[in-house]
Amino acid sequence: MNYFKRKDGGLTLCTLSGTNETGGRNCNYIEYNNQILVIDAGFSFPGQEMYGIDYLIPSIKELKAKRKNIKAILITHGHLDHIGAIPYIIEDLGFPPIYAGPFAIAIMKEKLIEKGLDRRVKFVEIKDTTQFKLGDFDIQYITTTHSIPDSFSIFVKSPEGSIFFSGDYKIDEELMDIEALNSIKGKVDLALYDSTNVYREGRALPEQTAVQTTREIIQKHKGRIIVAAFASLVTRLASMIKIAQETNRKVVLSGRSLHTTMRVARYYKYIDVNDSIFITEKQIKNYPDDQIMILSTGSQGERYAALNRIALGEHLYIKGKPGDLVIMSASEVPGNEEKIGRMTDLLIRQGMDLINNAEASVHSSGHGLQEDMKILNSMLNPKYIMPIHGSLTFRYQSKKNYINWGHNPNDILLTEDGQTWTLNNSNVKRGIKVESKPILIDGLGVGDIGDIVLKDRAQLSQYGMFCVILNISQKTKQLLGRPRFISRGFVYMKTSQNLLKEIENIVVDVHRKWLQEMRNSRKVTEQLLYDELERNIARYIRKKTEREPIILPVII
Repeated sequence: MNYFKRKDGGLTLCTLSGTNETGGRNCNYIEYNNQILVIDAGFSFPGQEMYGIDYLIPSIKELKAKRKNIKAILITHGHLDHIGAIPYIIEDLGFPPIYAGPFAIAIMKEKLIEKGLDRRVKFVEIKDTTQFKLGDFDIQYITTTHSIPDSFSIFVKSPEGSIFFSGDYKIDEELMDIEALNSIKGKVDLALYDSTNVYREGRALPEQTAVQTTREIIQKHKGRIIVAAFASLVTRLASMIKIAQETNRKVVLSGRSLHTTMRVARYYKYIDVNDSIFITEKQIKNYPDDQIMILSTGSQGERYAALNRIALGEHLYIKGKPGDLVIMSASEVPGNEEKIGRMTDLLIRQGMDLINNAEASVHSSGHGLQEDMKILNSMLNPKYIMPIHGSLTFRYQSKKNYINWGHNPNDILLTEDGQTWTLNNSNVKRGIKVESKPILIDGLGVGDIGDIVLKDRAQLSQYGMFCVILNISQKTKQLLGRPRFISRGFVYMKTSQNLLKEIENIVVDVHRKWLQEMRNSRKVTEQLLYDELERNIARYIRKKTEREPIILPVII
């Protein structure tokens, strides 16, 4: 089915992915006159229930069917929740050109090299506020402020209407192109706004305020310093390295993504320091504690990130100890509070000191607070507003904020992943929904993991597995010896002999009945024996233990 073409024509917007979460697989697209622009293509990390899954990326079923019509992919900035899906989808989309800032391009190239696709992708570099035309679209990149270099808002005009994508932003009069934003006031039909900090009053803290607070803390501390931050916060990383130089500390990078970011940032001179400031994790033992600063990933409690491995005592080279000071130089992303709490508890149990943003202003959010949102909206004065980048609760609060700031409730639109909207003569109408179920990335597999596999993994994690091995004569189909059992995560076999004896009796009884049926009918197969063993053993175990392990009969 052609989801893009409508009888009434118009400019179609699809909020394909990332609409309903903070920091996850952001992707929108617009279409006019059989020409498509994709805005961002990020990935998100899985929830705890998605065992073994590495990433989630947007569904591109509809885009893939129309890939010949894709004019370009427009990138707002280089965070992975906005660019992380590119290596996984760019080939299926027909390698359209990608427009992005230098830093985002550098990060994407690193990821594309890993896939062997870097030479097949055409990049168009956007260095500052600029305007250009693609087909029937007039496009304007507008320099904005975020926690990563080369961040932009994007304004797209078509004959049927105009759409503004804020991207991730906060108000900074010195770095944002305020003049360009003011120049489109009253010309925006629909504005898609970031909703990350809708509950926080005031303005986002200036970056230099957070840096100065951190500097004062580090200057006073005599032990090791561990700064946990997002690897993509290049400005913050540069400031921390400068503070390390000022306080005569060597810098240790702990976390793969930090090494990638640092390599790119130094190559493009976003961070311009001498190699001598850095030492490896192995070299920490060669320096006094008051000469060490560790820059670490894991501010959100991610399972395999460096800080969490330190907390769990699993880090190969860094062991937490009294005298260490951990500075959490990041906000808690909504939904990560429990993971972060477990991790910080473990750090404190090791005798480490901890400072977070609730105690001291050691982090400046890259996302605007309520006053930032109000200022941007007053500069644009859009006809319609669509809050994105937040749960429904956050976006509903965003709607209430804009109502309080004078907007008509009917002009504030709450969308969902996969929802289409059409602009005709600058008026917006809700359309149909398209496929938006995320694609799961597991190792090298892309989209080959479905709900059944995830259910099996969840069942294994909760109840374990019970394997029943039967050796059967190929000629007579009689049992050869007693059944054998293997338990993994279900019961400890040495202390469960009574249970195993009963299961053995069930196996023998099921086999006996199957053998009798097979003698009476040629239609009876070994698959029937397999199914009956699985069903009867599962029923008995559920009755006796109230557990539901995966039952795996093996017939030899």
